[in-house]
Amino acid sequence: MRERLLWTYAGLLTVVALLGGVLVLPGWLAVDPWPIAALVVVTLVLSNMALELPFAVSLSLTFAPIFAGILIAGPLGGAVTGLASAVSLQEIREHKPAVLMLTNASQLFISGLLSGWVLVLLGGGALQTSASGSSLVGRIAGPIVAVTLFFVLNLLFVGVHVGLKTSMNASQVLRALAPGSYWASLLVLALLGYVMAHLIAMSSWLGVVLLVLPFMAARRTFRVYAELTEAYTSTVRSLVTAIEAKDPYTRGHSERVAVYARRLAEAIALQRSEADLLERAALLHDVGKIGVALDTLTSPAQLSAEEVRLIRQHPIIGSELVEDVEFLADIVPIVRHHHERYDGAGYPDGLVGDQIPQLARILAVADAYDAMTSDRAYRPGMTQVQALVEIARVAGTQLDRELALQFTAVVAVDQGAAV
Repeated sequence: MRERLLWTYAGLLTVVALLGGVLVLPGWLAVDPWPIAALVVVTLVLSNMALELPFAVSLSLTFAPIFAGILIAGPLGGAVTGLASAVSLQEIREHKPAVLMLTNASQLFISGLLSGWVLVLLGGGALQTSASGSSLVGRIAGPIVAVTLFFVLNLLFVGVHVGLKTSMNASQVLRALAPGSYWASLLVLALLGYVMAHLIAMSSWLGVVLLVLPFMAARRTFRVYAELTEAYTSTVRSLVTAIEAKDPYTRGHSERVAVYARRLAEAIALQRSEADLLERAALLHDVGKIGVALDTLTSPAQLSAEEVRLIRQHPIIGSELVEDVEFLADIVPIVRHHHERYDGAGYPDGLVGDQIPQLARILAVADAYDAMTSDRAYRPGMTQVQALVEIARVAGTQLDRELALQFTAVVAVDQGAAV
């Protein structure tokens, strides 16, 4: 059903984009096509230089040439460069869903088209056709409104897609997309696009080339940063493997919990930065067990009250261990609170409901599922179906109800379980 809705939405956007394309096609006759062609080349290059970052959705610099296209040729320039920005070899190599790629291409075309139209309607004028006749107010207000409109339209179109894919309401989608975190980057890219457009209008092609060079230098810097962070994560995985090696019953537990937690985070459309943070926390959530005796961890007999107390110290021990590591400091509350219960009966602090950090609540669901489906010294693991039934049963008491039910849906779809 969701797949059908996504394709319907993509189809509607495509039809609107095609109709808009018919309207702007005659615009080629009124402008010099070479500046637009050059911007398309720049857009394609920057689109394929987009870099996935550990603490952000992605780093894409394509808005600068899109905005330059809007300023140079109005709706035609915005539509063509917007469409070019949707073409990425990386997405093709990763076999991104066709419906996602079609939606993205159509909405960027429409966003660029409408932003260009608004620029012209406000008297801003396209640099190639009417710069001399544009009003002072139009030259100031036009670009500002065009930038804002492009941002809002892009947010709206992407938000609808996310809502259809995840069944989240508007407020949840808005919170997941976190538009407030983009404005600084948008402003910088808009200024770069403005400079780029005027350099092209003055036929200063050398200036355009020199302007692109800092983009490439910035990308190289971010790549080094990303590689360093990946090295940190690999080190964490190695340490977790070494820690878990002492207990055959929990070997691989943290890796599996990290996979489940990430999958749930993606299903509810968390920002990439939060999903990455959650994954690191999941890998280290049980690191505090290094301070618990192996005999206690692997005992097949019922534990004494003192042994239970010691085991319940592991979230505190774990959080204290990671807080001294600078690049892990953000996961401290997640590690500390992953055994809190939604009804307040958990440990170590007895937090209730939304007092528990959201990422800790997600981790609790993933941790509970893997614990139930894994063999332990004192009992065999449940079947997948049994564990999902139990997850649904404790939704709203032990676990966050919405997250628990979302998780059962995710596992059922991913692995074909029938609950």
